[in-house]
Amino acid sequence: MKKFYLFYFTLICLFFSEYKAFAQYPTWDTISMDPTVMFSDMCVLPDGLHGWVVGATGAGGEILSSVVHTANGQDWEQVSFPASNYVTLQGVYFVTPDSGWVVGYNGVIYATLDGGQTWQQQISGTSRKLAKVYFIDHLTGWITGGWQDGSSFLVLKTTDGGNIWQDLSFGSTCYSSLDIYFSDEQNGWICGHDNTLDPHIHHTSDGGFTWSSQVAPVGSGTPHAVEFADENIGWITTSSLYLSPIGAILHTTDGGETWEIQTYTGLHYNYCLDVKDVQHVALAAVQILQPQGQKIFVTSDGGQNWTAKIPPVEQYTSAIQYVGDDIWFASDYSQILHSPDNGNTWDWDYKASLWKSIGWSDMNNGWVIAGTNAGTDGYCYRSVDGGDTWFRDENAPGGAQVQFINANTGWMLWEGNSSSVWRTTDGGDTWSQFYVGTGNWIGNIFFVNENKGWAYGSNGVIKVTEDGGISWTFQSSGTTNYVAVVFFVDENEGWAAGGYGGGNGFIHYTLDGGNTWTPQTPAMTDHFQAGYFTSDKNGWLAAVNGRIHKTSDGGLNWTVVSQVNHDYMDKLIMEDDNTGWLAARNHYGSGSGEDGRGFLYNTEDGGMSWNLEWTGPWIKSGFGDLTFQWPGKLWACASHNTILELVTGTTGFREISVTSSKMKISPNPFNTDVKISYLLDEPAKVSLSIYNVSGRLIETLVNRKQEKGNYNVSWDGSELSEGIYFFTVRIGNNVWTEKIIKI
Repeated sequence: MKKFYLFYFTLICLFFSEYKAFAQYPTWDTISMDPTVMFSDMCVLPDGLHGWVVGATGAGGEILSSVVHTANGQDWEQVSFPASNYVTLQGVYFVTPDSGWVVGYNGVIYATLDGGQTWQQQISGTSRKLAKVYFIDHLTGWITGGWQDGSSFLVLKTTDGGNIWQDLSFGSTCYSSLDIYFSDEQNGWICGHDNTLDPHIHHTSDGGFTWSSQVAPVGSGTPHAVEFADENIGWITTSSLYLSPIGAILHTTDGGETWEIQTYTGLHYNYCLDVKDVQHVALAAVQILQPQGQKIFVTSDGGQNWTAKIPPVEQYTSAIQYVGDDIWFASDYSQILHSPDNGNTWDWDYKASLWKSIGWSDMNNGWVIAGTNAGTDGYCYRSVDGGDTWFRDENAPGGAQVQFINANTGWMLWEGNSSSVWRTTDGGDTWSQFYVGTGNWIGNIFFVNENKGWAYGSNGVIKVTEDGGISWTFQSSGTTNYVAVVFFVDENEGWAAGGYGGGNGFIHYTLDGGNTWTPQTPAMTDHFQAGYFTSDKNGWLAAVNGRIHKTSDGGLNWTVVSQVNHDYMDKLIMEDDNTGWLAARNHYGSGSGEDGRGFLYNTEDGGMSWNLEWTGPWIKSGFGDLTFQWPGKLWACASHNTILELVTGTTGFREISVTSSKMKISPNPFNTDVKISYLLDEPAKVSLSIYNVSGRLIETLVNRKQEKGNYNVSWDGSELSEGIYFFTVRIGNNVWTEKIIKI
């Protein structure tokens, strides 16, 4: 940690020169952003260096597709695709680093001859859903697909690189064909459902012009992926929710004349496999239903023995690739995982994180975490330079929420029915796990100091800790509805709010640290989702359907003061009694406007009105968190790997207002009292406030118009715990911040 020395308020001059570059109204800077999709197919060339992954997602009638590429087997980058907003991509295949194809819904085929820098659409001759594409060289390839969009088994073929595609579809009993594979120009297989939802496997020995049915073993489930080592030896993975045992792996040594069940994965969904040779095969199996689990199965003896490897995610996995001892697989939420040693260890590349929480321990050190959207917890980025750069922090546990109370002490929450908190007391170098243990869903935590905090969630559950999260005890909240908000202004005084349970929202109040809770009357029985208090009097709650409730008397009276036209309120945060931000989100579904898009609003009048500052560029762009790095600097995180930064100061500085020679803070570091002196060269509206490291307002020292002259203000910080605090001066729309340290 840096050693901070006593100094006068010289940082004001630095902020003065830095903020001049900002426009009259502050804007959000995009630190990172990539589209989050459900990856559906992967192709890695035999060199283990060049690879492509494709996928798509949709909401509200809109589409978002993504193509990512690696040229070194390590770093995956977004590829520009001309139809990303109106084509649902499903399949990809490359024969060289330059030559490849992608396919998708509505008969879409695109080809590239330069590794994906440019794409040309090819004419498929069909409007059906294309799922998988396979080429044996740069000229000859096949496509299959369909999903309840026609009765024939869909097969397209080209012998000229896709300039002309022949429709070789056959039969009249198809529901879907999920995969296609050819061992040579003549021998190929397709598999999927027939129109009675029973398994189908078909084989051709003349390049796809005629097909014969092959028999799947009884009770083997739906074939999802097929691949062969040669024209005789091959494997198929199957999926089923209702069979027992589940996850049959089918094997043939005679080209599919006979298929046998080689073993079972024991997991429901087995969407993909890759055959390296007659001995080496890898497949992915996952179960999203409780109990969740995912395994990568590998064999090195042709399937006589299968070894299960445990990757660090639990998500639908639709693509896997085996090259040498390297295994890649791609999952939902734009996750790519790579193992260099046959699945023993894994590197996790989360291409488009659905970030859930962001927090800072001091001005330099911050974390952003992905939470359970990653399947398990454990995915986390860290910055040690104030947010200029971010890197994967494999030492941090990750989770659904991160909160620091000072430079050393912080927590990360693993949400769920078996929730736990991880605590650090050394600034994030090491973490220790402690179980909350409720049997109910815990979705949030709130700590008021190093020792005391609350965990809360479903069925009205609130638990309290007095020892920094090591042990937890129940508190009776007085409700069985979901607790979405807990906020304390000190160890004793706080509020809890939430809803569900028939739509009845609630607000409860405590003066004894949550030992007893007293109901307060909301202005309307809304379900509350977010809240913030700047003092024991002034508070705000944001509700489903966009209503903002406000109190100015500690909750004795609540009033609906404003509304934004969105379904969900993800986060509300106030810098002071006037200035704050709101993260809102649309519902997502299939209807018009149900796009899940995220929005950021700002208020300068205490929540009476809200101005739109930022709109998500893509569907499903809802926010996970808003937090202060320090007063005057705000961060937001959201899906699509979105990290945003906002410096709230604006232009229009008058050097005569405050200068380093006219303002000073002493002592710093301090033990009890702090004295602030400053000179105004002309009348101005002045606000002087103290915040903790989490951005919560501790006290407002001045908030009024002052005349020209000298001013001296004293602040008693003796009751505060040791740590970092921030002194913020706001003159008009101009903001300066200085760190002060309690020792």
